[in-house]
Amino acid sequence: MKTVAVFGSTGSIGVQTLNVLRRFPDEYKVVALSAGKNVGLLARQAAEFSPRYIASEVKADIEGVTAFTGADAAVRLAREAEADICVMAISGLAALAPLSEQIKRGGRIALANKEAIVCAGELVLSEAAKRGAEIVPVDSEHSAVFQCLKGEDGRDVARIILTASGGPFYSSKEDLSLITPERAVKHPTWNMGAKISVDSATMVNKGLELIEARRLFGARDVTYVIHPESIIHSMVQFTDNSTAALMSYPNMELAIQYALTYPRRAVNDGVRPFDFTRPLTFFPPDEERFPAPAIARRCMEEGGTAPAVFSMADEVAVELFLKKLIRFTDITGIIEEALCINEIEKVESVEQLCSLSDSIKRHFGV
Repeated sequence: MKTVAVFGSTGSIGVQTLNVLRRFPDEYKVVALSAGKNVGLLARQAAEFSPRYIASEVKADIEGVTAFTGADAAVRLAREAEADICVMAISGLAALAPLSEQIKRGGRIALANKEAIVCAGELVLSEAAKRGAEIVPVDSEHSAVFQCLKGEDGRDVARIILTASGGPFYSSKEDLSLITPERAVKHPTWNMGAKISVDSATMVNKGLELIEARRLFGARDVTYVIHPESIIHSMVQFTDNSTAALMSYPNMELAIQYALTYPRRAVNDGVRPFDFTRPLTFFPPDEERFPAPAIARRCMEEGGTAPAVFSMADEVAVELFLKKLIRFTDITGIIEEALCINEIEKVESVEQLCSLSDSIKRHFGV
């Protein structure tokens, strides 16, 4: 039986991870759970899965476990809890420190956090290679690329093509500055948390994914296409102009399950087979109306801390938008401002990135 630690267990991916683990009670044992402030749900999860360790930002009254509390609780959990598989589902830059600690242990990391790779990809991936840690992506697009590349020679890859649903406003002609947080968090095809739903609506999420794909797979040519149905999750085009694609109805549990069971596949009765009589549509991106992916590509080319500033500034902007302190269209403006005022440097350490994040938060009053 393999042991599993779930970081961010009360968030969208964490909850879906536990849904998957319920289907394999004889194969996986949950030994650690971490959460932020939702200690009520954490307590219910702990009662069901009986982990040895828990971590939360605020105190959780849960008996019979070793508990870590405080802002660094997830980091201390990563240092203490041994597990065969770590599911890293903490959102934002907050995942970087516990991820770094987990990598030191080796083993498999089912990575559901893109910001760590965007901000510190070289540090994370070089340390993972050094420690023998196996990173399997959980994000649907990168999981698809990971699966399409299985058994392939990297030299034969011509291009990686990510797909984007376009979010709830891509085909709309309305004034985007009038979009409210309540509307922005309602994604048309995926069930996700508030932050990533807003990122999908602004297309920032696709910008982050372009950077992540280049770093994870070492591909120079990474692009994307609008695919509203979200059936094809990503494609890999080879040098002979053939293309491999991964298709399924939108369901994050499928990517989570693959990250847990890899290299084998397991039966998943929760996902129905695709109906090939259903039409699929594709559209070119509109980067004048949704400029975030173009900004992300610029950051990719600039390198250094530029991708980190892109990600950190977005995190600040989305927080301000959800609090109704800025408009929807101000999000990319804040990213551009942050890129203008911060000198781009070589990424040297996690501490450097945390300091940069604090500086950006102070500048925008978060």
